Amino acid sequence: MLRRQVPSTNSLFTFEIVARLGSFSAAAKELNVTQPAISRAISGLETHLGYSLFHRRGRWIEMTQNGDRLFRATSTAFNTVSETLREIGHQNESQDTVSISMSTTSVNHWFLPRMRRFKMNFPAVNLTFQMFNAGNDGIAKDVDLWVRLSSPDDVNMHRWPFADERILALCSPGYLAEYGSLDHPIKGRLHTALDGAQQRYSLEEYLHATGRVTLGNQRSFRFSDFATTIQAALQGQGIALAWASETSHQIIAGNLVPACTQVVKTGRRHHILASNLTPMRAVVEDIRDWLIKEMRNDMEEINNVLRARLTEISPQ
Repeated sequence: MLRRQVPSTNSLFTFEIVARLGSFSAAAKELNVTQPAISRAISGLETHLGYSLFHRRGRWIEMTQNGDRLFRATSTAFNTVSETLREIGHQNESQDTVSISMSTTSVNHWFLPRMRRFKMNFPAVNLTFQMFNAGNDGIAKDVDLWVRLSSPDDVNMHRWPFADERILALCSPGYLAEYGSLDHPIKGRLHTALDGAQQRYSLEEYLHATGRVTLGNQRSFRFSDFATTIQAALQGQGIALAWASETSHQIIAGNLVPACTQVVKTGRRHHILASNLTPMRAVVEDIRDWLIKEMRNDMEEINNVLRARLTEISPQ
């Protein structure tokens, strides 16, 4: 609509400057063009509109009634656009980017299900994830927070307890109904063991810790990525070892259920780590506290879910 009413938006822009400064020459100086160029632009606009915007009196100009009305409209519109651009720019400048290093399984099965809550609590934060797997969980560079099994050998790091390492054998409800549990398998059904090629605790270790020698002639599927192992368990393909801190959402939601009556507590602990060589930003501290609170709530809920069915043991 506006494109048909004026020859160009630039002509409105030129008109607003001339009207605001009250001079063709002053407008030419601000726009870094010649005065005749300004005069031609205004004359072209007036010709297109069919009425005068200025009274010319020698070197002086005065707005007509129509010119005054148009100036008030363009001035208000341009000020609104300018203020909006300023607000958008300020908003973008105020956004923080925070980087977090977590295992691929933790990102897929613990963090992503609560992404909506994170965005509600931190609407101006952009996240960058540095994901690792069990075979490569070293400290990455340029990261604000690491979530991992920490070691006494970690140097230059602050540490905050996040979750004890608790290992369960999990499967989907559908798998459990069809094949039974490790304690009470359904006769004639052969269990399928799901393994991650680089997972730090093997099914054999779990069976030994829980007093089970073997699953017998079970089938096994092995995946190079442990997050895929958990995905296979969710799809009812077999039994997978899982870490409570990584899969708590799936357990609480009932998507994964225990295939064994025992949980192995290794004595190790996941921590949130941060470098002590640089000051921690306030937003990073807030996210750290949010992560710890979320995991604490999950552990309380998962204990309620598992308490009636599981016992906790420590490997000898």
